[in-house]
Amino acid sequence: MNLPIPLRLFTGFIVEIVPFTLLCGYPFSGYFRLARRKTVIATSALILGLSAVYSAAGAILKSVMPYDNSLYLAVNAVFLCCVLACFLWYLYAVKAVWQKKAFIFLFAMTSALFISSVCSCIQNALPGKGDWLPDTPETIVVTLVVDLLIVPMLCLFLKKFYLPVEKGMTDKETGYLSIPFLILFVIFVTAFSFTDFVYISSNITALTLFFGIIVTVFILYAVIFKMYSLAHERYLADEKYARAQYQMDIRDEQYRRIYESIENSRRQRHDIQHHMLTLEGFLDSGDIQKAADYLKQYTESTSQNVVTKFCNNPIINMLVSHYYRIAEERGIEFSVHINIPDELSVQNIDLSVMIGNLLENAVEAASFAESGMRSISLRMICSGKMLAVTVDNGFDGIVSQKGSEYLSVKSDHRGLGLKSLADIAEKYGGGAEFRHDGKMFYSSVMLRLSE
Repeated sequence: MNLPIPLRLFTGFIVEIVPFTLLCGYPFSGYFRLARRKTVIATSALILGLSAVYSAAGAILKSVMPYDNSLYLAVNAVFLCCVLACFLWYLYAVKAVWQKKAFIFLFAMTSALFISSVCSCIQNALPGKGDWLPDTPETIVVTLVVDLLIVPMLCLFLKKFYLPVEKGMTDKETGYLSIPFLILFVIFVTAFSFTDFVYISSNITALTLFFGIIVTVFILYAVIFKMYSLAHERYLADEKYARAQYQMDIRDEQYRRIYESIENSRRQRHDIQHHMLTLEGFLDSGDIQKAADYLKQYTESTSQNVVTKFCNNPIINMLVSHYYRIAEERGIEFSVHINIPDELSVQNIDLSVMIGNLLENAVEAASFAESGMRSISLRMICSGKMLAVTVDNGFDGIVSQKGSEYLSVKSDHRGLGLKSLADIAEKYGGGAEFRHDGKMFYSSVMLRLSE
């Protein structure tokens, strides 16, 4: 089978690069910088253009260089330059973090090494003489057949083992996973550079050992992915338990405060008859001034325990009143606007955790705000079947974020408060949003109410 040299090199480049491109792009189908269709078109145009450059350069080198190993090395050098251009496009086209791009690129490189090794063994087992050009009609056919057999299995491997855990992997974890696979890849590349494929293809023991080592690499990939998946599931379970425990602690604290308020009211009602008897004694003796002083002291002592009425919902009113008093004590301006029905189709536990979290965070943050920014604004409005709760508060401007997620700036806190709010919002088919602008923090929670 004789083909013109430019056509041989053009076809060979496509056959070798397209599978590699598929393996690099498959896990990132939702992370392209451009629309998927535009990315496919641009990538195809790049591969065709580089194939033309590679074939033209190979033909020119064939005409000016001796037909020996130096020609083979020169053409391979051009091939590597074209691969580098593809790699630079990969870095630009995929907008995922560099750790994940590096991890998948290493996987694709290992896969390419595996495919190349299989092709080399098959080609050396076939009769015929070698060629000082990398791409012969025979190698193109063998590479194409091997690609069609192996690449779909590798994509299935990524789908089964990598994609299920990819979203749960942090950038740092992905970077750590890349290190052992980079070391393995360097070891294999170094070892395979001195591999005699003619001997391997003719010796069944060596052939079995060779491919056993390569398959072991992919088994190692699968084992590490599975170990990470189990560890991540355990972490999620612990996180879920911590959130549930946090919500229970918040609920218990809110109920404790409500109970204390109720007990104070009962005690006041019980003690009022004694106060009335004392006042009656002062009045009967004509000591009006002492009666007035006593009444003033009594009024001042009871005013601290008065629950301000913001709405008719007892849970909400008790919590808002509690944090309203704390804000007053800390010199924080607290404005409240509540327009909701007396009864809500939200469980009291969830209502207590939600309002308690929002106001506790706001009061705590506003306490550290500079003068003029020590303010809290609470808004609760029902519109149709939606309950909207917003809390705007000043703070010191210091935030800790992981992506779009806010973390607690306290050393002994895990930031479970905002996560609990998000969980409650999701439970009622709504959503939670948190953002900051300068030294103002904005929290909003939407809940869908049932009939």
